[in-house]
Amino acid sequence: MHRIIDWNELWKAIHASSPERAAKDRDPAAVWDKRAAAYRRATRGETRATEQELSVLDLRPEDTVLDMGAGTGRLAVPIAGTAAHVTALDPSEGMLSILREQMAAAGRTNYSCLRKRWEDAVIGRDVQPHDIVIAAFSIGFYDLAAALEKLDAAARRAVYLFWHAGEWRSPGEMALYRAVFGEEAAMQKGYPDYIYPVNILHDAGIYPNVRIFYAFWDTVYDSPEDAARTWAAMHNPEMEDLSIIREYFSQTLRRNESGQYVETAVRPTAAVWWVKERA
Repeated sequence: MHRIIDWNELWKAIHASSPERAAKDRDPAAVWDKRAAAYRRATRGETRATEQELSVLDLRPEDTVLDMGAGTGRLAVPIAGTAAHVTALDPSEGMLSILREQMAAAGRTNYSCLRKRWEDAVIGRDVQPHDIVIAAFSIGFYDLAAALEKLDAAARRAVYLFWHAGEWRSPGEMALYRAVFGEEAAMQKGYPDYIYPVNILHDAGIYPNVRIFYAFWDTVYDSPEDAARTWAAMHNPEMEDLSIIREYFSQTLRRNESGQYVETAVRPTAAVWWVKERA
């Protein structure tokens, strides 16, 4: 079939339009090392979205699993409770350090860590094939087609992607981004949605399953001030005047029975997965 649109080239053009995405490409470890502590705080109360993602996976006790872009272990830690072995790949030592702490706290020893950019990893040399390969919100690469081809090559049985469907941020969050970064810069945040990897896979002869669901992300803070500082550390570490962010959280947070402040975001999410023919 003749391709009218080259989805990978379109993705590249959008990707290259953002200075922030370019900075992550150059040195993702430096970006995420600075954000690791804030990311840990931001995800410490999150369970529902993780459980929703885990329910999609077909995991078996004998499986080896590669979690590409494992971060602090949001998926890798619970997966280690089911699978035979988990390899957590991430470019950030700061993130992997927290993952190791989380594994130890859960009593998991059946895992290994590989600090490496996915673009630099060579299948068969740096990373051996695994039964299952997972990439949860970690496919923000300039050359998405090459990254997806490598994920497929690393999997013996199946590959699972999780990515956003439509706009990831709520109208309120978008208003906060515009207030902090300005209209143009706010629109350059984030990445195109799931239809891009789906079409890139289709062009490569891979016809994945797609399931759209609404993920419930619960973020727990000690106070609106804690929320503002965590958000700034994640999104704009150089920001000094946090009054706009503080005002946003003072209006959106609710208190739970323990007196903590909770933000619940409902995010449209795509699970995209395919099973290898030889599986």
